[in-house]
Amino acid sequence: MGMRIIGGEHKGRKIKQPKLCTVRPTKDRVREAVFSIIAAKLPNSKVLDLFAGSGAYGLEALSRGSKSAVFIEKNKKTVEVLRENIQMLKLEGDATVLPLDIKEGLELLSRNQQIFDIIICDPPYNRGLVKKTLIMISHYDILSHSGLMIMEHHRDEGIPQSEGNVFVCKQKSYGNILISVFQKT
Repeated sequence: MGMRIIGGEHKGRKIKQPKLCTVRPTKDRVREAVFSIIAAKLPNSKVLDLFAGSGAYGLEALSRGSKSAVFIEKNKKTVEVLRENIQMLKLEGDATVLPLDIKEGLELLSRNQQIFDIIICDPPYNRGLVKKTLIMISHYDILSHSGLMIMEHHRDEGIPQSEGNVFVCKQKSYGNILISVFQKT
């Protein structure tokens, strides 16, 4: 089963998907909507892809002109597929994979004083991970001033309109999927 890069330098290239029932690939139209929202911030940006899975969001960002991407994914088999996708697209110099859970990964990035222009988060749906992740990102303060954080989540999953120093500036619905865009104040 494959997915493709939908824009930029690697447009049309297929990437592998992990063969796990816990990985839910994002539909092309949802990814396209996300990238139309963040297009102005993409050139030379530093991107963080949380709950990275195959890396589709981060790889798409690199294809569209981001300077670098960090991927956090804890599942070992999924990390293998993610690394294969990075190698296949020859993006090893621009991509860093952290095979950690979200809390460990965010702590490490904070300790290393890494700041990101764009954070894309696509956690498993309806497990309360959106709010927990928002709290951690606000706590570790790794989003640049006026940076954007994109949360893909189930429409029924309640999320706060603001958390710490980030607030919802835009939301778009695609069936049961809701894209919430947060900006740092």
